[in-house]
Amino acid sequence: MKFKALLILWSFFFCLAANNCCVSSGSDEMAKELKSMEKDIPLPYHDALDKTMEQLADKNLPETFTRYQAFVDTALVQRGMPLELRFLPYALSGMKADYQNGDRCGYWALPSLVGMHYGLQIDESHDERLSVEASTLAALNYLNDLYNKYNDWWYSILAYANSPTSLSHALIHQGGEPELWDFYEQDLMPDTDVIPDFIACVYQGKQDKLNFTAKAIEPDVIKPKPTAADQSQNIEGQNTKVEMPVQQKTTSNTAPSTSPGVKNYKIKKGDTLWGIAAKHHVTVDDLMKWNHLKNDTIREGQTLIIKKK
Repeated sequence: MKFKALLILWSFFFCLAANNCCVSSGSDEMAKELKSMEKDIPLPYHDALDKTMEQLADKNLPETFTRYQAFVDTALVQRGMPLELRFLPYALSGMKADYQNGDRCGYWALPSLVGMHYGLQIDESHDERLSVEASTLAALNYLNDLYNKYNDWWYSILAYANSPTSLSHALIHQGGEPELWDFYEQDLMPDTDVIPDFIACVYQGKQDKLNFTAKAIEPDVIKPKPTAADQSQNIEGQNTKVEMPVQQKTTSNTAPSTSPGVKNYKIKKGDTLWGIAAKHHVTVDDLMKWNHLKNDTIREGQTLIIKKK
């Protein structure tokens, strides 16, 4: 009887040890995979990621990401910013174009003062933060300015999700340079969930495991109100200015003829090359190549060739 009890107890501890070994092995594997994904933004593993990964796997995300991925990627490349930032809106707004929480609004969860500082119209009649295109340009300009200040992408992300003042207070409270997960474990800032949410989305996204809805569940985004021609493709802030190249003419002034698999698109007021690319599920580079464009400047009334891919 005593031998049987010892056998049961030994089996229990053996199973417990085996289970811990499997968990450790799985954690080590995920840590290695995250390390291999790192480029400009560190992606350190923490066991808090396990729960976040499970929650993300069970969610149906709005298709806003797939609809505007080409546009966001192009804007990131133009600024020399890490492409991993395409997943940041998940951590900020759940990738919902109509997101609202306190003073933060839109796909990039921009505060109103930040949005206005970077040239967005925000008043009782119109809020350009609800336009994915306009808010993307403003958000990336803001993030880029934060990076120029901190020279660290995680500090920039934390300052964006909270505020630069909040980050300064956290660094002073810590009395040094805390590790990334110290912000999360010690609640050094109001919103530290941005850390596991962003890392989990990068991890799932790079493995093509994100589950997007077949239909957009958010309303159509509000297009930015057209401004004067010399400002229509600029977003200016007090400390930053993004200028588009001088408009170049296409090789032909006549509307291109269509053939099977090819259609014409006449540019309307307020259109951007990024928006047209996202709408037709092609890239900006494709549009520029097909239409012999030397830059991404377009004009109202111009006709573009769009080929099926």
